[in-house]
Amino acid sequence: MKFAKLAFLLLGAGLLWLLLRQTDLGPVLAEAGQIGVWGMVLVMALYALTFGTDVASWQLTLPTGGAGLAWTGRLYGIRMIGEAYNNITPMASMGGEPIKAWLLKRNHGIAYRDSGASLVLAKTTSMVGLVLFVGVGFVLVMLREDLSSTHKLLAGASLALLTVFIVVFFLMQHWKLSTFAATRLGRTRLGARLSSALMALQDMDVIFARYYAAHRRELVLSTLYGMLNWLLGVTEIYLIFQLIGQPIDFTDAWIIESMTQLVRTATFFIPAALGSQEGALMLTCGALIGNPGLGMSVALVRRARELVWITLSLALGSLYSVSTTTVRAAVVESDRER
Repeated sequence: MKFAKLAFLLLGAGLLWLLLRQTDLGPVLAEAGQIGVWGMVLVMALYALTFGTDVASWQLTLPTGGAGLAWTGRLYGIRMIGEAYNNITPMASMGGEPIKAWLLKRNHGIAYRDSGASLVLAKTTSMVGLVLFVGVGFVLVMLREDLSSTHKLLAGASLALLTVFIVVFFLMQHWKLSTFAATRLGRTRLGARLSSALMALQDMDVIFARYYAAHRRELVLSTLYGMLNWLLGVTEIYLIFQLIGQPIDFTDAWIIESMTQLVRTATFFIPAALGSQEGALMLTCGALIGNPGLGMSVALVRRARELVWITLSLALGSLYSVSTTTVRAAVVESDRER
């Protein structure tokens, strides 16, 4: 697993290096530098608001938790810490999801099954919102006469794959496919060895079924907050272009952000989408504006924002005594309880 993590990191770093080699960094750095200190503060403030919509979406999938602004603030801090680890580590058990569950368990007494189910539900509603968001982006791409048929075909194929993935992910929860698979596997010798894990799958399915039956309003609201999250991402793209002195219209910002998020989703195994995010921004800006370098300028501003946010999140995590050792312990503890 450690080799895989290193390989994914090197893959992203290599892709970024190739992109930088093909870019005239002088104009790119000059454009990115035009954002200034106060412009960066404005970008950070917008991202803090964007992050808040993500927290609100998650809160709606955690009915066993509290309510009100105080509880939202606690979840905000927990999500900051967890997402920092999600960004600096690949998809494996060293990611931030176990940290979120561990912090909820240690500080608020929420069982791992409940927190784990809420995290899966929040991811589901966020991805449903992403499909809706990218769907609008695809329509905008199709309406652009200056984009080639290749660009449109790639956008359509990516949207189709994402939609299929989300539908399957949702049906696994709604139709209790995990329980069905667990029952079948439980009759085998391997299933006997994995009995505790199979029971956890069945418990999660019960939580999913209960939520979908009793919290439909919260489900819809969580999805809408997820959609708002992606819309604020468009606003960030639009704002950055304005601040670096290269204004674009909101439609182009929507296309750029939707295509970038498609690539980030497809390359989830690369820490922080290193290299893939820059490539998506360069390709999309090259197709829409005719200047791939602008995409790299925007990418640098976003990377600066991410660096500041991750630093703040890790500093907050230190107040909770979160470390890589804590992450390992959280994974082991959550696996044991489940």
